[in-house]
Parts: sequence; C-alpha cells; structure tokens
Amino acid sequence: MIFPKPTSYYEKGFKRSPALERATAPFRVRNAITGAGIVLFCASVYAYSIMAVRQDDFSDIQLPSHMVGQKKEEEASSTASA
Repeated sequence: MIFPKPTSYYEKGFKRSPALERATAPFRVRNAITGAGIVLFCASVYAYSIMAVRQDDFSDIQLPSHMVGQKKEEEASSTASA
C-alpha cells in the first residue's frame, strides 16, 4: 500500500511555513486581545487580594498564650531601641 508523504505546516528546522502564517493570520489580533485580557484579569485578582489582606489587621484573632509573651517582649525591645 502506498501512503502519501505527510505534510506539515513546519519546514525543516521547525520554521513556520508560509501556509501556517496564512492560516493563523486571521486569529493573531483576537488571540493577542484574549491573552492581554487573561493577563489583566490575573493581575487585577492578585492586586485586589494583596490590597484586601494589607488592610486587615487581624485584631479579631486570638493569639496563643505563649505568643502573647513574645509579642510583648518584641514591643518592649523595639520601643527601648527607638
């Protein structure tokens, strides 16, 4: 049985062929806009998360008793050195 030679959109050395360039040309702008939108969404979620955590002072959380003593010692040493 004779099989046809397989064709590829890539030339030797994995260079993009002109056929591949023509086939992907209509989608370049749309793909770039979609990629920029995804990056912008991820960056905005990250920035919102950082800002939301930064404004929380965690004063409603009870510290364990052994941590309270360490915190008082740190505050005393920082005020003494200042």
